[in-house]
Amino acid sequence: MSLSRRTPSLFEALGRQTRAAILGGLALSLAPIALAQGAAAQAAPDSVSGVVALALSEAAQAYADNDPDRLERALAVIERAGALPIAEWSGEDPVPLWRTVAPATSPAAPIYRGSPLGPGYRSGQVTGGKADQFEQVFLSGEKARIALSSPGKAPLSLRVLDRNARAVCEGSNGACQWVPLFTQRYVIEIRNQGKDLARYFLVVE
Repeated sequence: MSLSRRTPSLFEALGRQTRAAILGGLALSLAPIALAQGAAAQAAPDSVSGVVALALSEAAQAYADNDPDRLERALAVIERAGALPIAEWSGEDPVPLWRTVAPATSPAAPIYRGSPLGPGYRSGQVTGGKADQFEQVFLSGEKARIALSSPGKAPLSLRVLDRNARAVCEGSNGACQWVPLFTQRYVIEIRNQGKDLARYFLVVE
């Protein structure tokens, strides 16, 4: 959990069975997206962060393909999770632009969050053979979860380093989780193993 989200979310506070039910509901919402032609992401959808990361990549692809119905389904998943841009990120949030193309056609679904902020996300680009790095504060003793996705299935890798440049987590299937021993700033590294410029989305729980 990042420093900007001190209050535990409702998802974190609920019991295991209830959390599983919530995640299952999000996963069912995501199922048509995951099966859609062109759906591409690296994050494993076994956590809220993974589901949101996958939906962000699908939304970007649907926007590029001028497919408002597919875009609306992806946006519904993002909004249902209560996801918002990471507070420390200064980039441009694509969701408001996407929403102008795919206006909601049904009542808003319940948002699975208890604090004012749900999962945080950011986007970026990394050139082939290079790495993008940025820092994020995580709290001691609180499980941290991050998930990575990329429209177009770019070959990206994920790694988290502590202040001594030691790897505390190597991303598995685009997802990473660990329990920080100390409250500190961690470096999140996203490396592009391919040759082409790649866009990515990173989600922090």
